[in-house]
Amino acid sequence: MKRLILTLIILIMCFFSNAQANDTEAALYNVGFGAVFGTVGAIINKSPDEHLGKVIKKSLWQGALGGYITFESKRILREARRQEQWEYFWMAKLVNAAGTSIKENAALNKDFYDRWHLNIGFSRLEFNTKDEFSVKYKLMPVAFTYTIGIALQTKFELEKTLKTGEFIFSSNTDRFTETNSRGVAFPGNIVVYSPYINDFKLITHEVIHLYQSNDFSVFNTYFNKPIKAWSSNSKIINWVDKHLYLEFHYLIQKPIYILESEPTDSSLYYNNFFEHEAGYFGGTLH
Repeated sequence: MKRLILTLIILIMCFFSNAQANDTEAALYNVGFGAVFGTVGAIINKSPDEHLGKVIKKSLWQGALGGYITFESKRILREARRQEQWEYFWMAKLVNAAGTSIKENAALNKDFYDRWHLNIGFSRLEFNTKDEFSVKYKLMPVAFTYTIGIALQTKFELEKTLKTGEFIFSSNTDRFTETNSRGVAFPGNIVVYSPYINDFKLITHEVIHLYQSNDFSVFNTYFNKPIKAWSSNSKIINWVDKHLYLEFHYLIQKPIYILESEPTDSSLYYNNFFEHEAGYFGGTLH
């Protein structure tokens, strides 16, 4: 397990060593991310009697497929920004959900079509298509906590939320001017500086950050085995597993974001991989 964790850290740092300068690099990053981390998850979640080579072969192509679809969702979002068409946001969201679902299925060592999901704010809808179709609702506690805190301090933008499929709030707080920022993405939510609520570039930039969180949700599958084992022995864990989607991936994504940041030099803002990707698709690079 220690070797696996060390390998995982090295792979993550390799993926973030170079910013995306064009669509080819962006596609390679997304495809590689899905293939590698989907495969690592499949190895963790495979049954003892399954052949390792077969599991790797299957998860590699499924993870790569999910990664490519994720890349295309970001390109659709870029087109929404270029054409200033809100309708594209929902299209991008559904495509992104499909790509993320395929990556998660790969990491769970399932067929790519076994389970699909859609995240809206703090809500996760899961569509199980294996054997018998069913729909399950799960609450995401981290996103829910942020939503409550944000809602108490800002204005909920219903129109923009309906147009994009993402929870969007606006605020006139001096914090934006103090930090020279216009928007910020939190788990499941976006807060925009009020004068820029109709800025397509800004909203696209922030939605890309939500998509990045979706990318990292593949790491939640790594905890599937222990959670299932614990839930069989605990009514509380069993209830949690049925009704909540635990967002462990923020424990990985947030530290990497901090490591990528240059807090003392604002001119290096886009040296941060996450900001560079959001800027690349959002058109805010400068």
